[in-house]
Parts: sequence; structure tokens; C-alpha cells
Amino acid sequence: MFKKIGIGILIVISAICIYLSIAEKTTITVNFVDENGTKLLVKPKKYYGVPYTLLSSGQLEKKVPGYKPTKSFIFFHTKNQKITLKFTSKNYKKEIDSFNKAKYVAATFQPMTVTAKNGFQSDPYNTARTYNGSKTGKDSLRLIYSEDGINWKKLHVSYPRLNVRDPSIIKIDNYWYIVYTKGIVRTKDFKQWEKIKWPHSKIFVNHFEWAPEFFKDAKGKYHIIMAGKSTTTGNFHLYVSDFNQKTGRILNNWQGITGNNLPNNMIDGNLTYHNGKYVLFYKNEDVTTNKLTRATSDNYLGPYKSETLNVNLKGYDGSEGLEAIFSGNTTRLYVDTYKFNKKGQTIYNGIHYTKETGQGNTWTELKPIKAPFIVRHFGILKTK
Repeated sequence: MFKKIGIGILIVISAICIYLSIAEKTTITVNFVDENGTKLLVKPKKYYGVPYTLLSSGQLEKKVPGYKPTKSFIFFHTKNQKITLKFTSKNYKKEIDSFNKAKYVAATFQPMTVTAKNGFQSDPYNTARTYNGSKTGKDSLRLIYSEDGINWKKLHVSYPRLNVRDPSIIKIDNYWYIVYTKGIVRTKDFKQWEKIKWPHSKIFVNHFEWAPEFFKDAKGKYHIIMAGKSTTTGNFHLYVSDFNQKTGRILNNWQGITGNNLPNNMIDGNLTYHNGKYVLFYKNEDVTTNKLTRATSDNYLGPYKSETLNVNLKGYDGSEGLEAIFSGNTTRLYVDTYKFNKKGQTIYNGIHYTKETGQGNTWTELKPIKAPFIVRHFGILKTK
């Protein structure tokens, strides 16, 4: 009896082998997205097999580490297929727990239409930032976390299906809020995202509103600082709006900051209340070099007194997206470094950091953070 069963199994295996060898192969071309339909930065992949056989999950997961397909059984058909396959976090609970417990978290974005070359990435942005916000395309939100602010891990979750650029992150009660150029979203679980209406202000030219960031005042109340192009002067200036912490809406009551030696054009404001002073870092667009600037004031609207930072860019043509973290007398400053290539294009090498210990405007050599992708202009939050 056992001999007959063994022969039967052998016949079946032989038949399968013959079928696999003579059957005409077909293909499945997979487009990779997360559960919300947001693109994962993976080029569509074509897989080969024979009809009625299974495309293994292992093959798919190799293309998107940290994720797994939501569909378990994908079979090759008699005809070629093109499918959009959704992926979910492979270790969701563990990663969310790590994110919530991390000393540092940050919101950044990843350009989706360009790839890195020799460690640099071009930037297909448009100056007016006129993204329609209805679907992902140019830039997608990414969240990262770290214990030391230098070595970062990516949060593999399902991101909002929106174009997100230059984001900033805070947590209020059970919500994580992300404010970005022309928008705000919030989430409790990093799966479902609520898009909050962004009211454009008539004081800015053609919706030229850049890189908003959260900051907390001396009384613990949140506000947003943002660069806007004034309809009065035609220049970029930094403005502050109040923020409703219950609804997540900006009040759209923008007021320009003041100061005795502020430049005509300034962008990328990062504001922190530290040691009884408001410390503002920004990019001075009136000069060609030494654009990184710090200003201080007793009031978040000013008047501010500015000083150019003595940060050696060491081979980079410039940097932007300033973010400061304070610890006692030490300031760690993060910047988004870039160069100009032979074609005159701006190419980015990702976030670098420098430290100022004590007083004197003396900064350490720029060093890159370590992350699984090129981290661009990010908003960092020290949670503890």
C-alpha cells in the first residue's frame, strides 16, 4: 500500500515538473503602494511564472523591506497581468511602540519621481508649491525615529495619499499632527489620516506659503511659524499664526515678526523658547553665502536681533531647512545640504548636523545623520 502511495506521489511530482517545464510563461507586473494607496519608492517589478502557480510573498517583500502584501494568494494567469498591490507594515505594533517611546521623532518627505545618484538626489519641486493635494505623486510624507538624533529608523506605516513637503510634527493628547507646506493632517494610529482644511491668506502672493512649523510659547501654547511672500513688499518674510489645539486648525491670523537687522527675504523659520528667550533660526536669502542665521528675542513676534552663524559647509554650496535641538548649553543644528551640479540643478545630500557647545558662535564640523533613505528638510521633535 505504502509502495503504491509513493509511486502516486512520484507521478504527481513528475507531472508538475513536466508542466512547469513546458507551460508557456506569463508575467505579473506589480506596482507597489501602501494600504492608503500611497506610492512606495519602488519601481514596478515584472515577475515571471506559469499559469496557476503562486507568486511568493517572499519575492515581493524583498522589494519593500518592512512591509508585507495585504493579499496572500496571487496567482499567475494564462495572460499577462498588471496589478497595483497594497502593502502593510510587517511589524506594526512593535514599530509604533518604538516610535512612541523614542527620544526623537521627525517628519520628513521623500521625492517620489527621482532616484539617488552617488548619494545625491535632485528635487523636482515647483516654486509655488501648487500641488492639488488629491493624490500622491511628487513628495510623500515619511516618519523617522531615533534615540540619539543621529541614527534614524523609518516608520513603516500607511501614509496619507497627499503631496507633503517640509513637514513639522507635534503630539497633542492622542493625536499626532503634521503641518506641511499648504496643509495639516493628523492621526491616532498612522493608518487613518484626517486632512484639516488649510485656509490660504490674502496677504501672501499666489499662495506662496512655505515650510510651516509648530512651536510652543512660554506659556505652553502652540503656534505656527511660516515663510510667506508678502503682497505688500513682494519679499519672503516670517509670519506667525495661532493654532487651535482642539480642532487642529490654524487661525490664519498671520503676523510678521519684527527686528532691527532682519533681511528683506527670509525663509525656513525654526523657533524655540529656551532659557527664557525665543531663539529663531532661519535662512537669509539676501546673501549668497553664510545664509544660516540665528536671532533672539523676549517675544515670539520680536523684535529680534540676528547674527550669521559660523558654520563651515565644507564643500556644499548651501544648506536650508534649519532645525535646532537644545540640551543645556549645547545646541545641535540640523540642515538640509545641497550642491549645484554641472547642469545648474540643485542636488541634495540629506540632513547634516553641527553642534555649538557653550557660547561664541563656534560650531563643529558638519556630519551626516544615518538613515535608510535620503532625509530631506525635516521637522524634529524631542519627546523627552
